[in-house]
Amino acid sequence: MNLVRVPRRTFGALVALLAFGGLAACSLPTQGPSAEDIVTQSAEGKGYELVPITAKIANRMSETYSRGFSKAFLDAPIQTTSSRLGMGDAVAIRIFEAGGGGLFSNSDGTVSIPRIVVSPTGTISIPYVPNIRALDRTPKEIEEQIVEALSGKALEPQVIVTLAQDDNNTVTIQGAVARPARVPLRVGGNRLSEVFVASGGPRFPAHQVEVSVTRDGVTSTASMQRILEDPRQNIALRSGDIITANHKPRSFTIMGSVNRPAHFPFEKENLSIMEAVGRASGLLDQRADATSVFLFRRESSRTLRSYGLTASDWWRKEKRGVPTVYWLDLSQPEALFHAQTAPMRNGDLIYVANADSVELGKALSIFGLALSTTNSAITVAE
Repeated sequence: MNLVRVPRRTFGALVALLAFGGLAACSLPTQGPSAEDIVTQSAEGKGYELVPITAKIANRMSETYSRGFSKAFLDAPIQTTSSRLGMGDAVAIRIFEAGGGGLFSNSDGTVSIPRIVVSPTGTISIPYVPNIRALDRTPKEIEEQIVEALSGKALEPQVIVTLAQDDNNTVTIQGAVARPARVPLRVGGNRLSEVFVASGGPRFPAHQVEVSVTRDGVTSTASMQRILEDPRQNIALRSGDIITANHKPRSFTIMGSVNRPAHFPFEKENLSIMEAVGRASGLLDQRADATSVFLFRRESSRTLRSYGLTASDWWRKEKRGVPTVYWLDLSQPEALFHAQTAPMRNGDLIYVANADSVELGKALSIFGLALSTTNSAITVAE
């Protein structure tokens, strides 16, 4: 081991520096707050909550993060569409007579009217039978009206009325899909995935697409990936639903003592804290404090209360969520499991604090000294 002789005056200055390390650290270059600052300022009520990640917290974080439809949409059963006509619907009519020479004379005693649209007044008209009430009536009821109106005019008339165009039992799909359109619903009802197939599917990867369904003024949202993977999210549709596919790529930032600090996109639907750290190639061995890995996020007050935290008055002022710092100690083996369980969210920030020895090394460098654990020792010169 080599000895580095340090003049007594310099050593005294070094001792003073270490004694008042907190003051010195404030003036040293740094990439962010120290772990001590984050913990201390939280205790002083500086506007954020500090939550150590335990097994219970990690599981709760995973449970509360669910990009799926609300219970009301999930529980709505599939329904058959209504056979009653509305304005804008079109019907096809065929009239049969018992023989030739009747009101609708032709070789086979039939006449076809391929398309009649229900008017804004709710009526349809055919020759000899004007103003047939069609609004909110079934094709069968319209058949009976026409037969009754033609009795005494046509030879034993028989009528078949079929729906040619259903303008009222439709849903609208729009946004980031191949073919935005109004899609008619089947008589037996449709589920969400069927309408996406009819529109050609989303134009972006499933984990980058959010799907919103608006029904009777209420909107609920789920990720496209979740809809594909979870059968319950493939909800039953109702006439008049508006389906919007939004392209919303998600991302997170990781900074501090990691090998590759950067802003990263999500490459799949679910990403854990451990996977996010892995994207940055892990902690920086010579700088990182593995006991001080922090996740910055705005969290709902409901989630924080589920952790056992008591609501503070200042929470109500935070309209975008309560500023929350999750604290993970990766020096503990069990914390690696917590990091695999706890999910990342869009906009999250991971910050890895420097080890105390890094700050000490900065302080020593002011005096032209360097820390070494193997090759040298500092002695005081008389």
